[in-house]
Amino acid sequence: MQTEVQHVKQSEDANLRIKKRYRELNSTKELIIDDPRGYSVQKVSSLARLLHEFTRFSKKKNTIWAIAEADITDVLDRLQEHKKKTGESISFTAFLITVFARVVALHKYPMNSIIKKGKEIYTFNDVDFSTNIERTFPDGTKRPISYTIRKANEKTLRQINDELSDAKIAKLKTATSTKGKKGWIKWVIKRLPNFPRWIRYLLLRKMFNDPILKKNSMGTVNLTAVGMFGTGMGKMIHITPHTLSIGIGGIDDLPFVIDGKVVPRKKIGITLAMDHDVIDGGPATRFFHDVRQWLMFFCHEADWCFKSLENPPIKTE
Repeated sequence: MQTEVQHVKQSEDANLRIKKRYRELNSTKELIIDDPRGYSVQKVSSLARLLHEFTRFSKKKNTIWAIAEADITDVLDRLQEHKKKTGESISFTAFLITVFARVVALHKYPMNSIIKKGKEIYTFNDVDFSTNIERTFPDGTKRPISYTIRKANEKTLRQINDELSDAKIAKLKTATSTKGKKGWIKWVIKRLPNFPRWIRYLLLRKMFNDPILKKNSMGTVNLTAVGMFGTGMGKMIHITPHTLSIGIGGIDDLPFVIDGKVVPRKKIGITLAMDHDVIDGGPATRFFHDVRQWLMFFCHEADWCFKSLENPPIKTE
């Protein structure tokens, strides 16, 4: 009798695991093509063509990649604890940008630098962090747009989380916050996808060869994440126009030795895509060492990190 009960329980557990896996599958439905030819044709949007041209320019860079993992068990516990206490969900992307921006500020050269025509390297004081946010457009489709957090190294987790939340629902704006005499950058970026191809090429070449213009239009550092779209450990190899771009993969339970015992810990896959004309292996190694230390230890008691969440969210009109 006991064996039968155990067998039934094991079957129920197996069914629950199968149902969980089904829920984890992408919810996109199969595309039904009614055309008798057996295929459909649609135009590539002007924005997609522009992104393709960005990629072409980015491939010309001497990019190298460093792939590693970081323990974020305690970080996830702190974020979950805050949600249970207040009911507020804090963006994990906001947390990563907050920490990475502070570490980049400690390694401004070469991490916050841009090379000009292979002859000069501009190093900036402000860490302008660009990332993608998903927005729902009037036609109901969801598409990513680029957004840049200016002076991210001077902002708290609360400020960056609220800024990203507002950016998802506020009136659509371009990534740049340039004003004054260089306000034309905002005008150009907004209309760039609709320009003829040869004009786009000239403008992009100018942007890639001018560190000041590049910073004003797309920031100095980039973070891109694919882990939010799936489960399990994953790492990425990505193309970027930035000197430093952080690729965030998935999160998974992996064995870790603590006090001589093997315990499961939450690990996240991280890829650093770097311009090798600016960043060498030594600075990259020191940078990622500091990133892991700040993620695992130093950020927890910093005033600009979890402690800043004690302040209520800033509501914008």
